Amino acid sequence: MSDTTVGFIGLGQMGMPIARRLAMQGFKVTGCDIYPPTLETFDEEGAEREPDPVEAARGKDIVGICVRTDEQLRDLTADGTIFAAQGEGGIFIITSTVTPELAVTLADEAASHGVSVIDVGVSGGLHYALEGKLSLFVGGDDDVVASAQPWLDALGTTSHLGPVGRGLTGKLLNNLACIANYGLSASILDLGVQLDFDREQLREALQRGSAQSFALQVVPSMMGLREGQTPESVRDLRDLLEKDVRLSAKLADPGDVAMTALQDACEVLLARMDRAAQELTER
Repeated sequence: MSDTTVGFIGLGQMGMPIARRLAMQGFKVTGCDIYPPTLETFDEEGAEREPDPVEAARGKDIVGICVRTDEQLRDLTADGTIFAAQGEGGIFIITSTVTPELAVTLADEAASHGVSVIDVGVSGGLHYALEGKLSLFVGGDDDVVASAQPWLDALGTTSHLGPVGRGLTGKLLNNLACIANYGLSASILDLGVQLDFDREQLREALQRGSAQSFALQVVPSMMGLREGQTPESVRDLRDLLEKDVRLSAKLADPGDVAMTALQDACEVLLARMDRAAQELTER
């Protein structure tokens, strides 16, 4: 059992399993979400629930936050009240995928309240979070990251990439590579169909050759080809991926050759997912 007190704000698709994992590992967790039905489902033994983010942060050694957008994170931190409530010596950990620049700005604002910020880009799904097998891209001062290491170790494997902002930059590069690969995989399967191959037979053959990849494994779901998929599920995933595509585009100057190539591949996937959602609607 750890004596470290943790407030975790944002119990969504990734926030919930992260908060559950921390509670399972013995941290004293107070979970927070502004939506009562979501908050009610946070029921890990020994954990507490709190609907008010400021109260969830009050006096905590570590506050983790997992909201969806820059705007949501900025709204939570706009007047510094949450940092003041956490207090001197606290560590504020951003696990949301937001702009690296916002993490740097918040680190400066938090410092005036004696709170340190680290940004943790999270890679892996719900089951990886619950099993403590996430890949964590971390940005922050060496001593702050060292202090937060038990919290990080509970969730997965850490790659400390530099000062605040570098964790999110690493996460965006990771996602950019993934989404571009998804786009290429979707394209090769569509091309195969045009050449009179059976899509699934070709995919399985490619997975046995040098073209094998995680992207080829999962891209049929993005193309709406798995049982039980709906237009809404495809569109929701598409919108989530698009957010990371747009954020990653800001990492390089317009016209950068490498970024242009990657963004083009990502756009192919987004367009293909639009088509998949439409095809599901028409069935």
